[in-house]
Amino acid sequence: MVTDQPSEPVRTARCACQQASITVSGAPLTHGICHCSHCKRRTGSAFGMSSYFARAAVQSIEGDTHVYALGATGREQQRHFCPRCGTTLFWFLAAEPDRIGIASGCFEEPGLTEPSYSATDRLRCAWLTLPSHWRRHVD
Repeated sequence: MVTDQPSEPVRTARCACQQASITVSGAPLTHGICHCSHCKRRTGSAFGMSSYFARAAVQSIEGDTHVYALGATGREQQRHFCPRCGTTLFWFLAAEPDRIGIASGCFEEPGLTEPSYSATDRLRCAWLTLPSHWRRHVD
């Protein structure tokens, strides 16, 4: 007997110049926004929008990326960015070795669904309102 199993979605995120990309399968483990100073600087915006996938979900990483390493011991990050256009595409966190973070805005259309949480919400810009059903993490 053959059954139709729904296939896992495959998503590709690309940098602005499309030189570098990462392809993952399945749904993100988490998908939200962060208001910390690092995410604001990374995006040049009021927040960063991030998706976290299991590292095992990565199907391919294409193109050249450079690494910007930052963070205190145990909280290190390795951010991979395109050396041509500067887009931060994905990163690894020492505190979560089985996960990979991907800049949500880099996913090709139709992209991801609505984020579900706000991290470092205490640093959210006062003028920014969010849906009331989102989880809020102060730190």
